[in-house]
Amino acid sequence: MKKDENVALYAISVDPPDVSRSFAERVASDRKGKVTFSLLSDPEHKIIDAYGLRDPAYEGQKVYGIPHPAVYVINKDGKVSWAKIESNYRERPNNQEIRAAIDRLTADSN
Repeated sequence: MKKDENVALYAISVDPPDVSRSFAERVASDRKGKVTFSLLSDPEHKIIDAYGLRDPAYEGQKVYGIPHPAVYVINKDGKVSWAKIESNYRERPNNQEIRAAIDRLTADSN
């Protein structure tokens, strides 16, 4: 994020808060930087299902409810202005794609 930019970043996971905290600590321990955004827990899949992200490949398995990896840019009115949803959990949007979506949103609101 840019200095003084009014942008909030959240990660949503099916993991309970203690697991997310442990994950953030492991990330910070690799000396590449701390997790500086909020990690939200959605164990009942309310948000995941509201966005249609539950991955059917895990149906019937212990980990059913795992979502497809997705990034949404949501404007101040709560509307999705950009989204990227992947079917392969190893593929994620890169920082440049997300930055461009945020910059477009900022330009559109001016």
